Amino acid sequence: MGRRAATQLDRDLEGQHPQRRHGVDPRPAVLLIHPINLRKECWLGLLPALAAERPCVLVDLAGHGESTDDDFSLDAWVADCLDVVDRLGLADVHVVGGSLGGAIAVGLAAALPDRVRSVTGLGSSVASDPAEPGNSPAPVDADAVDALFAGLAREAVAPGRPEDVVRTVRLLTNRHGADIVTRVLRAAYLADATGWLADVRCPALWATGEYDVTCSMAESERIAERLSGAHVPLPEHLLPHLRAADARPATA
Repeated sequence: MGRRAATQLDRDLEGQHPQRRHGVDPRPAVLLIHPINLRKECWLGLLPALAAERPCVLVDLAGHGESTDDDFSLDAWVADCLDVVDRLGLADVHVVGGSLGGAIAVGLAAALPDRVRSVTGLGSSVASDPAEPGNSPAPVDADAVDALFAGLAREAVAPGRPEDVVRTVRLLTNRHGADIVTRVLRAAYLADATGWLADVRCPALWATGEYDVTCSMAESERIAERLSGAHVPLPEHLLPHLRAADARPATA
């Protein structure tokens, strides 16, 4: 991601919302942080609803998509997103993260309590399960990466979903090489955002699916409780959550 990406995002945001140049946004922007080993394009299905009422900022985390940054850790990913918020001059921003993106969103909300209006995690754990055995996957070559992501794409969707949904998820996976994918996975397995939970002051929404293999319903409920937020089984509540947070005083 980094500074060059932030500058390009600034141009894109002004092009999509000319009123921003005059200091008036329709509503606070929403920063969308993709899951680990996906890309920013995974949010395109949500954009028609979100972008109709507010600016949307999509980023590629370091080690993903178009990013050329080479620092892979939870702290580094949070720092990159903080840089984007600063470079775009987002005084008020909602942060939405999928999977590991939810942990990154928690880090942003803790670091910017006066600027983050709300935080949302979709299928997001904030730390690896200590009871889960084994180490992170370490694919040795391109074929191993393809096999890994083919399996993960099938796990990411509910049973019985059409094959074109599985193929779409597979097409959105990380296209960087085996070494970077391995390092990204290792950083994700080591990530732990639990220390930031107590510092989050904004409204929080945590949502997960019945068949989510990375964040169970029970775990999602526990995270929402620690954030004094709401838990829902599906993400249809996202827009009402953002609108309700819009109405709150920015420093609440």
